[in-house]
Amino acid sequence: MKSRWPIISLYGVLTVASIIWLVPVATATMISILPLDESSKGWWNADFSTVTLANFGRAWQYGLSQYTLNSVIISLVAVALTVTLGTVAAYAFARMSFRLKGTFYFLLITTMIVPVQIILIPLVPMFRTLGFNQGWAQYLGIAFVHTAFGAGWALFMMIGFFSQIPDEVLESARIDGAGEFKAFQKIALPLAIPGIVSFLIIDFVFVWNDLLIGLTVLDSDHRPLTVGLAILQAPHLNQDDLISAGSILAILPPLVLFAILNRYYVRGLFVGSVKG
Repeated sequence: MKSRWPIISLYGVLTVASIIWLVPVATATMISILPLDESSKGWWNADFSTVTLANFGRAWQYGLSQYTLNSVIISLVAVALTVTLGTVAAYAFARMSFRLKGTFYFLLITTMIVPVQIILIPLVPMFRTLGFNQGWAQYLGIAFVHTAFGAGWALFMMIGFFSQIPDEVLESARIDGAGEFKAFQKIALPLAIPGIVSFLIIDFVFVWNDLLIGLTVLDSDHRPLTVGLAILQAPHLNQDDLISAGSILAILPPLVLFAILNRYYVRGLFVGSVKG
């Protein structure tokens, strides 16, 4: 029984932490499904017979539909670029030898520690010079920025998965006539799926939750959902019901993605934590 106390204590602490973490989510959920005059009294005192989904419809009509579409486009393009380039680069750094390999790896990894605030000022004129400040090109421009920031994380997370593939497996593929790209495509890539999915989820959440870059470099027609939620916070108008409804809508895509890919994500965490 004494040996079980540390485990019981750990689960107890985690349970309490989970409940504390869920309090803001539960509060936002309740405010989003109650009329404003009811929730303003304290949602725990509200008459739950007045529960309604009208707040979600109003938030959607207030412009969140366009902001949501913008976030979807930005996230899909940015994550697709980062995962594709990061996977190929991680395989090259893990399984191939080339000149200045260590230097390139160091430069890419340093992007992980560069604060995004540092590049905001030069980023605006750069967007204007490259033509990324107009129309649909803005989606591509901000996707490139997120890809640049995600490249270091992609290498850091995925190199370990490609390094764990036994040399004999890839060597047997080469003996059978497969080139380097074929060995990567048919052997290494399927074995690294858990690691790729783990990074995909993390990168999607990072891009989806971005506020600062989208607010700085994009115009009002192409800004993401996070900026739309900030705009709903009118200084002289209480719109807690709309903001809460929009917040719940905003957290649904990452939750759905995690629910769908959860088994790969868990496998990726465990496989990536073991060396050899």
